[in-house]
Amino acid sequence: MNEFIYTIFNLTSMKKGLLSFLFASLACIPAFSQVTPHICGNAADQQDLLPRLRENKIAMEAMRATAGERSEIKYVPIHFHLVGDADGNGKHKEIRVLEQLCALNASYEPVGIQFYLSEHPSYGLFNKSINNNNVFENQSNTLLMNLRRHNNAINVFVVETPVSGNNQPGVTLAYYNIPQDWIVSRKTEINGTQPNSTLPHEMGHLFTLPHTFYGYENDPFEASNPTWPVAPVSAPLGFGITTERQNGTNCASAADEICDTPPDYNFGFISNTCANYSGGAKDPLGTLVDPQENNYMSYFLSCSTYVFTQDQMDVMHADLNSSARNYLDNNFSPTATTITTPTDLLVSPAQTSTTQFYDEVLLEWKPVDGATHYLLEVDIVSTFGTNFSQTFIETGTSKLLTNLSPSRTYYWRVKPFNYLVGCAAVRTRNFKTPATATTAVNEIAGLEGWQLSPNPAKEGQVNLLVNATENFDVAVRLTDASGRTLSLQQTTFLQGDNTFALDVNNIPNGMYLVYLESQNGRDVRKLSVLR
Repeated sequence: MNEFIYTIFNLTSMKKGLLSFLFASLACIPAFSQVTPHICGNAADQQDLLPRLRENKIAMEAMRATAGERSEIKYVPIHFHLVGDADGNGKHKEIRVLEQLCALNASYEPVGIQFYLSEHPSYGLFNKSINNNNVFENQSNTLLMNLRRHNNAINVFVVETPVSGNNQPGVTLAYYNIPQDWIVSRKTEINGTQPNSTLPHEMGHLFTLPHTFYGYENDPFEASNPTWPVAPVSAPLGFGITTERQNGTNCASAADEICDTPPDYNFGFISNTCANYSGGAKDPLGTLVDPQENNYMSYFLSCSTYVFTQDQMDVMHADLNSSARNYLDNNFSPTATTITTPTDLLVSPAQTSTTQFYDEVLLEWKPVDGATHYLLEVDIVSTFGTNFSQTFIETGTSKLLTNLSPSRTYYWRVKPFNYLVGCAAVRTRNFKTPATATTAVNEIAGLEGWQLSPNPAKEGQVNLLVNATENFDVAVRLTDASGRTLSLQQTTFLQGDNTFALDVNNIPNGMYLVYLESQNGRDVRKLSVLR
């Protein structure tokens, strides 16, 4: 199977060649009450990486000879597919993906690589179009995955149950599929929890990095081995894999074939911690082995931080520059590399206030420097985890909601972000909707709800935010308090959300009325101009 997999197993017994175990790769799962070793695929899975790895090593040396030290940041497009079951349920939250983007970029900042969200030409910033059990619960429907993949970005499918197809018992957390060149991850692994390393580990595989202990995946070297404490010349899983020596004399052709990663015979499987290895294993020449416990491509758990070595970084850059990666869009220039969320981001409704209507609630927030998008979430609990939760990706600073219930408390939060930066803080408020009697009555066919923003108006333009259930023609009339018409404009609102700009540059401070008028009805809102 040409895949890399993360798998969790229940430890009930252990024998060489027959293991029941916990694999969490570098997800740094907290310590358990029992020993919980781990594993990621097997040596055969990685064979297909070696030809490209060797090409990348040659390219790496050529780059070092001609280019010197690398300073330019490489921006890599990434696209997340938030997969649901056949009914569209179970999709991962966008806020968790933004947190993961932040953590992934922190992991790859020393590498000189940063990932940015790339919009799918058909399915938007996050692809939520896949509702299929054979992707959500397994990945047997590769035809659908290929049809929905982003052709110019690294594809990450976020699912309920990744199934690698390697016929090993257990629960897969994530894997890199070499032939398809995509990553599949369990949704619980996509978040900003630190230390964050499952996706960075899989991305290392994508850029042709093998495990540091290549050859010892399913058979770690420990005291029960017949040759203990001296390791065999060849790795136990065969395939011509040579055991790496501590002095580095065979580093270019043994194990991961990367010379600045020291020997590691899968000691992380045995220790299940990130403590300095002191088990006493020796290489084939009889020298004590000293592995790098906190390497991203190792199996040591619960390290406070993880790192890539310089050779690993340069191999990844060589792969990124290779013809195999020509499909990746490399014309990205970030709007901003940091975003600071103001404490007073949210404008209205005011905290704990009761809105005028329950079926027309306008949520407003301030624009934030560097943000190109805003993640808006609305729910009936402060944890934003119920089936009533609503999520919106907005490019503006307001959203009109027309589907809320009366006499209920709602929580809402906004997270500014851009294609590169998902780290900005979230701001949260709550409000209460009034009783049913205060519903907004709309006589115009097709008009679901509308509001004015900003109101009071302090600048030269007011936006009419209109939600329509069907297309309809309407006149927008602005009058003063005495009923004198100041402006009259004809327009058509389309089904969905609409924004119409009303110019108030030339009118003085005061109270005004804005009317929507159609052949079958009329509706009005008060507008205050206060500069």
